[in-house]
Amino acid sequence: MYLLRRIAKAQQGKAWDVANLMSKVCGAYEENGRNKAQVYVSAGLPGTPNTVYAEWTQETIEPFKPANTPEAVRVLNPEMFAMLTEPWVIEFYELVTPEKLKERSLS
Repeated sequence: MYLLRRIAKAQQGKAWDVANLMSKVCGAYEENGRNKAQVYVSAGLPGTPNTVYAEWTQETIEPFKPANTPEAVRVLNPEMFAMLTEPWVIEFYELVTPEKLKERSLS
């Protein structure tokens, strides 16, 4: 199981607008079968200002296939990108489970 985190750095005062669009983008992918994502912001709180995150889990990591991109994502992404200060980043993490620890003789 993997945890994926998308990080978007928004223009000053645009974090909630980006979060709204990111929620809609995640919803479009969820309609196509992806696991539910959590979208959260760092705006007005301690931490990295004006940053929006989307985080979800997947059983596997597959190569990106543009044909699998929902139409709503094709429409919403340009609107969201216009409010970002830099390209977004995606991070990949492998979740530690008892089974994986056992496979590595660590349990």
